[in-house]
Amino acid sequence: MNGSVVLDASVAFKWVIEEERTAESRAMLVQWRGNRTRMLAPSLIMSEIANALYQRIRRGELTLNETMQLLYAVQISGIEILGYDPSIHTRALELAHQFNLRAAYDAHYLALAERVGCDLWTADERLWNSVRAAFGWVRWIGEA
Repeated sequence: MNGSVVLDASVAFKWVIEEERTAESRAMLVQWRGNRTRMLAPSLIMSEIANALYQRIRRGELTLNETMQLLYAVQISGIEILGYDPSIHTRALELAHQFNLRAAYDAHYLALAERVGCDLWTADERLWNSVRAAFGWVRWIGEA
């Protein structure tokens, strides 16, 4: 590891919403902040989190005001959101196809971690199971 981690939306979402593996995810945030670990993500992370929060509004679990506060909490958490890089999209498509992933979104985090040369942390056990044999640097929050 190079003092940086890439984290996906499934990890950051658990910082603000109570669900399975929330405790582990929050503990990792505390650890990363304490170690001054650089937390990286592609720009799509905020779109994914906003959508997941919006689904909670649609189900009547959160109000718009609550959702806005939770989104803001993620925005100020210290994630460094990296800008547009066309090669990340290309590599993400290759990886999504190679591992038959459910969505190309997930592969963007893989491509970024591969490019930066650091671990990728996910709470998505399906993603982890799909790629862990090939990429030992993909870490599941359940192993934290």
